[in-house]
Amino acid sequence: MPTNLESSADAQLAANKAIVRSFIDAWNTRDFDRFDVLMGDAAVLRIGGAIIPCDPQGTRSIAAEWTSAFPDWRFELLALIAERDRVVAHLPYRGTHRQAISGVAPTHRSCIVDEIVIFRIADGKIVERWGRLDQLGLLQQLGLAPQQPVGATPS
Repeated sequence: MPTNLESSADAQLAANKAIVRSFIDAWNTRDFDRFDVLMGDAAVLRIGGAIIPCDPQGTRSIAAEWTSAFPDWRFELLALIAERDRVVAHLPYRGTHRQAISGVAPTHRSCIVDEIVIFRIADGKIVERWGRLDQLGLLQQLGLAPQQPVGATPS
């Protein structure tokens, strides 16, 4: 039988997972105002060696930029694992590149990009994220990097 402490910890893990699910749903439904309650005021995203502010406004800007470039963008949540104040999400996304982003003209190609994000939750808000995505796969699918033949070894 679980103790009160175990029940409390389980409830906290479930609450943290619910915050991440709500974050993903906000992206998928374009409900970017929800970031006001989900994101900490000093939240940051660590990706590709960069540290990017992702407070509510910063997250809204990132989401607006990517969903404008890929209007059919959608995350698919495949796994959600929580421990202490961290939640790990395996959330590949798909979309069609319809508008320019980061200086890249629209390719009108569709892509499916594998992504894993680690979220840190504090006081009921996302305060830090670490993201890893298949950037080479994204570029290849958009026709911006050469395809690697199956079974070939990179030089």
